[in-house]
Amino acid sequence: MKAVRIIAIFLTAAIGFGCLPSTDRKANFTCDPLSEWNEGPSKVSILAFIKTATDESSPEFIPIEKRVAVFDMDGTILLEKPNPVNFDVVIQILIEQMKTNPELAQKQPYKAIHEQDWSYFDMLGYTEDGLYGILLDATLGYTESQYRDFILKYFKTVRDKRFNKPYDQMVFVPMVQLIQYLEDNEFDVYIVSGSDPEFTRTISEKAMHVPVQNVIGTTILTKWIETDTGSYFVRLHEFVKPINDEGGKAVNILNKVGRVPAIAIGNSPGDYAMLQYSKNAPFNLQMIVNHDDSLREYYYDTKKMKKLCQENGWHEISMQDDFKVVFKE
Repeated sequence: MKAVRIIAIFLTAAIGFGCLPSTDRKANFTCDPLSEWNEGPSKVSILAFIKTATDESSPEFIPIEKRVAVFDMDGTILLEKPNPVNFDVVIQILIEQMKTNPELAQKQPYKAIHEQDWSYFDMLGYTEDGLYGILLDATLGYTESQYRDFILKYFKTVRDKRFNKPYDQMVFVPMVQLIQYLEDNEFDVYIVSGSDPEFTRTISEKAMHVPVQNVIGTTILTKWIETDTGSYFVRLHEFVKPINDEGGKAVNILNKVGRVPAIAIGNSPGDYAMLQYSKNAPFNLQMIVNHDDSLREYYYDTKKMKKLCQENGWHEISMQDDFKVVFKE
């Protein structure tokens, strides 16, 4: 602990005095690389970790090829209230389907949407037979381009009622800055989300600065179709296992990244396995975004997440205390 405090004092001094901008990509940030963060334990922990991880003279030095960071998306980088955005997209797809086929309103989940019985969805869990199953129902038979076009149209036409912004602008500014800071220090950053990766890829590069090939999510099986006029993928009514939630996140990181992440950041119990898996890295950092700011965002069960952090040695990011701003003005 003493070593961490010494590093933190040094970093605070370095940020406060004699810091000049650089044109070098590795140092392509302002004097304070986390200027959208308030001074406090979270910021200090991040700066101290990166300082140590990139110092070749340190025994905790992480070689560039092993610098992997994984982030949950919904609630960690992107607003997820009143609904996760991918779920809201799926609701809009089902509404459009009822317009062309009104008889669908007689069966679930269409019936609940038609009657605006949102309690129906509260009773469903994040399982293949629950909320994830609705994704299968909604996009069955869609080509990937049809699904992508619908999502892009959604971002152009639907705005959050409380904040009056399109959802591709509802990313947490400090978290996006953190991703850029990690990339500037040659970390390979991945989004590991329960959302459909094809949904996430429509916004990952522009809104979050994460390349589309670094997106891991709950994936629907597709079928390759080839015709005389061209070829395309069609979505089927089946998931590629495992679903990217809870233990499935750790499995999919292993299968798709091939390295243990040194940094893992989430916001819910569903991220538990991902954060614990990252402890297998020789030098590691786990963080949880705790939603404790009802004025600028939403208030969750903060005590539950505080307890998880304390029990598992994770660092808590307080949205109220650590974020200078939440959304871009």
